[in-house]
Amino acid sequence: MVTLKDVAKDAGVSIATVSCCLSGSRNVKPETRVRIMDSIEKLKYIPNSSARNLKTADSRRIGVVLTDIDNFYHAEIFKGISAELQSKGYHISVAFSNNSPDIECEKIDDFISSNVSGLLIITSQPGNQEFFLSRMKHYNIPSVFIERRPRGIDSSFAGFDNDRTVCFLTEKLLEKGYRNIALLSGAQHFSSESDALNGYMTALSSCGLPYNPDMVQITNMSKEDAFKAMLNHPYLEQLDAVIATSGTIAAGVLEALSVQGICVPDDVQLLTLGEESWNHASSAPGMIHTERTAFTLGRKAAELLMRHIKSPLLFEEQNVIFSDDIIHRELPLKAPRRRKTAPSSQKPLRILMPDMATAHSAKLLSRNFTLQTQIPVAIDFSPQHRLLKEIITDMERPESRYDIYMYDVPWLEYLVQNGSIANITDFVNGDQFQRSALIEGSLNNCIYESKYYGVPIVSGSQIMFYRKDLFENRAVQKAFKENYQISLRPPRTWTEFNGIASFFTRSFNPDSPTEFGTSVAGIIDEEFAPEILIRLWAYGGKIWDKYNRVCLNTPENVKALQSILSTIRFTPSGPFETSIKQTVTDFCSGRTAMLVTYTEYANEINSSIRDHIIGRAGYQALPGKSPASVGWILGLSPCTSQPDKAFSFFRWLYQKDISIYMTILDGQSPAVAPYHNHELLKLYPWLELTEESFSYCHKRTGPYSSRSLIIPRNRIEKILCDIVKDITRNGTSIENALEAAQIEMKALFQSYGYPKPIHLLT
Repeated sequence: MVTLKDVAKDAGVSIATVSCCLSGSRNVKPETRVRIMDSIEKLKYIPNSSARNLKTADSRRIGVVLTDIDNFYHAEIFKGISAELQSKGYHISVAFSNNSPDIECEKIDDFISSNVSGLLIITSQPGNQEFFLSRMKHYNIPSVFIERRPRGIDSSFAGFDNDRTVCFLTEKLLEKGYRNIALLSGAQHFSSESDALNGYMTALSSCGLPYNPDMVQITNMSKEDAFKAMLNHPYLEQLDAVIATSGTIAAGVLEALSVQGICVPDDVQLLTLGEESWNHASSAPGMIHTERTAFTLGRKAAELLMRHIKSPLLFEEQNVIFSDDIIHRELPLKAPRRRKTAPSSQKPLRILMPDMATAHSAKLLSRNFTLQTQIPVAIDFSPQHRLLKEIITDMERPESRYDIYMYDVPWLEYLVQNGSIANITDFVNGDQFQRSALIEGSLNNCIYESKYYGVPIVSGSQIMFYRKDLFENRAVQKAFKENYQISLRPPRTWTEFNGIASFFTRSFNPDSPTEFGTSVAGIIDEEFAPEILIRLWAYGGKIWDKYNRVCLNTPENVKALQSILSTIRFTPSGPFETSIKQTVTDFCSGRTAMLVTYTEYANEINSSIRDHIIGRAGYQALPGKSPASVGWILGLSPCTSQPDKAFSFFRWLYQKDISIYMTILDGQSPAVAPYHNHELLKLYPWLELTEESFSYCHKRTGPYSSRSLIIPRNRIEKILCDIVKDITRNGTSIENALEAAQIEMKALFQSYGYPKPIHLLT
């Protein structure tokens, strides 16, 4: 047992100084505090607030660590724990990890330091062998793990035999004639979930059927992620049964099936691991629930812990495994029925969209539009950098292919001047269009000369993500302060950003926990231009003035370019070989410490980091609070013969439930509802920051004059990106590159009629 004396000796200070450092009763010099905290970390000392030996603790207080407060199954387990412990005179303290490994570690340390008699844990990090050995085993803390068995340590465990239960369910379905059976489970590093998959595979094998991994979808065990996984299931149309490993997952599956017009149990049989209850009225009609005695599991886990507490040194670790009562009963299964979809006689509404998350979300949900209106929808995708050209090309055909185009906000004026988009002002101002459902200002993106040329489908901006677990790590904070003489925090300026990026780049700091500080997308100009613009805006730079005169070669723009060139040094590869998707992958895999990207990728980042178990993602406004606005519009083709069908699609898109579904599916809805839904804000807390950023983000619009043609935005941004390419590839100085770009940009502006005639400038 490590004592205060051991810590004092290692740190080279008195026991009183260590005590004062921990209690805060007397100020301790910062450098002395650092030495003490280093010794505590190295020796794995845990302060004991009760000043008693942990081996003989008798506080009669039990620490319970659960994943989150909304998990009904875990809540039932806790009820059993509470009933058993309170009847024996124990006090209970409960903490929630929110499925975060580092939060779980923090809560367990807090319990141990407060001298609890024992711990009951539903862990979010079963593979963290080192932590559990250095805490519970090292200090001989009586502990019982519930539901999720830790790997690599001898520990007491209580749980259900999910292997046997899921095997039973799968076998019964197969016996009844079901063949296309999907399994939706949680992450496979949890024993409860891997056991379920083993049972599923065993049943298939015993019936001589091959295992198809595409039939299995792994979720983060929230109903929102299950909803998303079900809608994205590659065999959704062929499924005749779905097994969910929790009631929460089943709720998401049921919602997804309902949205697609798939009925339970007539079209698909849905089964879920559930809890024993006399109240069946609250169950979804047609869904089969198993009957786990979760309350009993909690009681037995508590009993096991109390036996351990009574004999802390001689207790032998035990496993208590319960069977699900469903395996002793006959399942009320109907014979499977093949679904038939009658072909529609109507002409489909054809839509051209960019290959991006929001567009794919719309396609997944478009079947719901068809169910409501009987109007079939056909959506084609185009790479973002080719989409504008495809819209123009479609308009030049003798007969246009598409009724609706999805286009970027900066293209609005250009498309209008070229007659490629229809004026829909009467529809937008009409009684059937709900303007109040939209975020204030998002509809303004669709206005040109006081007329509306579409409705918004995407509203968003850029935010900064950072590895919160690293930024809050004491050792990392200490090293950063030694290097920069300031505390580590999410950067508020681009100078801070580059300093932190340097610190987290291993070639500049061999002790960096990440390989690179950040990454920058620039494989196409549309992706790289915003990286330049957000720095240019932050430093007060601009491309043209209020009179539409080019002003590239300025001190402010020099600073902005110095900043982006500095950032590039701390990235995995040059920006011109890196896509946005690659930058997201770099961050999610733990390769980089920070990332500036669009809010559209927030859900993917959060989910991926959790799946990789590398820590936590934090998010904040961009340095300089100068994000680029993200806006995509659905515009009506002037050549369409189906405007009423298109208007029905526009109205459908802003229904409250559809806008929420779009957000869950990684879209960026322009509707108000998702940003004020408490369930979504809990799961996606960056939504609040996104809504706030709408008030200060910048639009990527071009110069405008009623006397001049509209310059295609991509031509302006190409010149901007070529400045950096000229500097990095040819070794040109910043000033010379800006001067060359100034000349080229002026020629471009003049060819389109800018600036205004000189008599209008005075």
